[in-house]
Amino acid sequence: MPHEVAGEIYYIKQKVDYLEAITASLGFQCCEQSNFYSIIDSKGEVAYTAEEKSGCLCRCCCAPNHKFQLDIHEGKEVKSEPVMTMYHPFKFPPCCPICCDIQRGEIIVYDGKVNAYDDDEKGEVISHVKQPVGGGGFHPSFQVWEGEANDDKDPTYTVEGPCCCIGGICGECFFPPTFNVKAGKGGEEEEVLSEIKKDKPEGLGGAAKTMLTDADNFTIHMPNGASTQTRAAILATSLLVDYAFFEEDGNCYLAHGTEETRLVCRCCNLYCYGCICPCNLNIPLSGQQQDG
Repeated sequence: MPHEVAGEIYYIKQKVDYLEAITASLGFQCCEQSNFYSIIDSKGEVAYTAEEKSGCLCRCCCAPNHKFQLDIHEGKEVKSEPVMTMYHPFKFPPCCPICCDIQRGEIIVYDGKVNAYDDDEKGEVISHVKQPVGGGGFHPSFQVWEGEANDDKDPTYTVEGPCCCIGGICGECFFPPTFNVKAGKGGEEEEVLSEIKKDKPEGLGGAAKTMLTDADNFTIHMPNGASTQTRAAILATSLLVDYAFFEEDGNCYLAHGTEETRLVCRCCNLYCYGCICPCNLNIPLSGQQQDG
């Protein structure tokens, strides 16, 4: 389980994979690499590292809905035994609305080392994060249980995102979203206990990274006096938010057609009952000459 750290803030920083970024920007979006995250505490020290374990074919063809496991190691050293294991089963791409369990994004958090990816091994469940039926309507939402998920019982927390518009150039460079953590089923009347914020890029370098890669940074404000289960649950939710909404291969890329090459700029993503609809700006760069 996570150790207690001083302060109530974590920072999640995803490692940039340059091979993935270059190939995706050139329009060859078939080189999806495993994700790697550093989770930094309020002292600026690396509290944990998260290393993805997944199959190359499924990851390249089905990301971010592919089956994967995140091994959570304490500190910078990934050779040590994981203190937590986060498992994401394979999911079908969501439609509108999300109605089947196979479409509901989820992460199960196990205590210690569990080989859930290769052997479907199960262990002690610390927390379970899952999209609700309907996906939260126009607000992307996740339900969080301390322990195993149970749809017949109210969740421990509900995480609610902004209305409708999320991701893309607009939603990452100018209006980065905040996901509010509320008790129980959430709702407008419930008090915000914690926040998961997508960090706004800093300077031209940060903007370029946002435009051309899928590497993202988040700031997490934990509830005061949060238990180890709550910390684990909110960290897992933050990583699931990244996979669910911010794993496109950059917001600007080349698209090669039979008649022309276009520069595609993803302005924003519209969210509707679990379905994500990209709003793209297509700029023609070259095309075949028409005969006379």
